[in-house]
Amino acid sequence: MNLLPEVSIIIPAYNEADRLPAHLQSVLNYFKELNMSHEIIIVDDGSSDNIARIVETFESDFVKVVRHPNNVGKGQAIKTGMSCSKGDLRLFTDADGSTPITEFSKLLHAMKNGADVAVGSRSFTSSECVINALLHRKIIGKIFRSLVYLLAVKNIKDTQCGFKLFSKQTANYVFPRQKISGFGFDVEILHLCNLSGFKIMEVPVNWSHVPGSKINLLKDSCIMFFEIIKIRYYQILGAYNLQRY
Repeated sequence: MNLLPEVSIIIPAYNEADRLPAHLQSVLNYFKELNMSHEIIIVDDGSSDNIARIVETFESDFVKVVRHPNNVGKGQAIKTGMSCSKGDLRLFTDADGSTPITEFSKLLHAMKNGADVAVGSRSFTSSECVINALLHRKIIGKIFRSLVYLLAVKNIKDTQCGFKLFSKQTANYVFPRQKISGFGFDVEILHLCNLSGFKIMEVPVNWSHVPGSKINLLKDSCIMFFEIIKIRYYQILGAYNLQRY
């Protein structure tokens, strides 16, 4: 009898007491209906709003909370969650549920068709996918994607959608090598996957802006730019110690 979960779902959270409960309930309901063994790991990244206590009210054996004493960044929260995961598949999803958990089926389909990593993407025009984003987010997003293309990841249109699925082998290889703790970690992880020869598939998903974001677009975009420079620097130094798969 296999006691290990088929999929681990990692949800990073920083002061998300208002938005996390609805998404967590959706995740629990979805995987119960899917009849897929799972674990849900909430990484509380130094929150001050009693997220752990709120999660406890769900009284689910499938949910656990890992807490950082201080706020260290989304990238580090995901890395922590991945290190605690036991599933053959590892999904991370944002706490606000901006990408509905039902989109998991699209990523799973990509994995069954040979992907090592399935990346949810808001960059495809499709009648089946609805993207509701604010205008200033779209503008800054396009500028950032251009910088990412020039400096790091050329084969992925949308590196920043917080909905990505990894095989166990891929996650166990790339996340221990992750060095970026902020929002630029997505670029770093995908860059490491490319350099290591893992197959990435970009998958169109539905996405909607959910009010209450903690992101300062201008400030955080500037920080992410310097994080991308760091990624190139680490690569040149050979700090990642990579092999080709």
